[in-house]
Amino acid sequence: MDYSSYTESNKHPSDIDMFYIGKNNMLIVGEIKNEMGKLIGGQRSLYEKLVDNWKYDGIALFIVHDKYVQNGDKKVDVPECKIREYYYNHEWHTPRTEIKVKDVLRKYQEESKNE
Repeated sequence: MDYSSYTESNKHPSDIDMFYIGKNNMLIVGEIKNEMGKLIGGQRSLYEKLVDNWKYDGIALFIVHDKYVQNGDKKVDVPECKIREYYYNHEWHTPRTEIKVKDVLRKYQEESKNE
């Protein structure tokens, strides 16, 4: 998606690749890119603002995949994708070990159930 043809005061629309509200209104949002992709500038700020201004607990994920996707010709199995960075508690973090999207979804559902 490219919204750069519409810019107003250095701002333009953006898309959100993953939006999930779990138990206890836990917000999990994510940006998905191939392994060479970067989460920069406005996109990074968008996810920070979404999580910081959410009334309940939230996390933003920078998700990467290893597929070369051209015009939707390949399927990206998002639950199996790796998390490169995550935004939680007002900071970006790099996972110390490999974490997949499905691991994050399970973790926060389990924590929500135990509250």
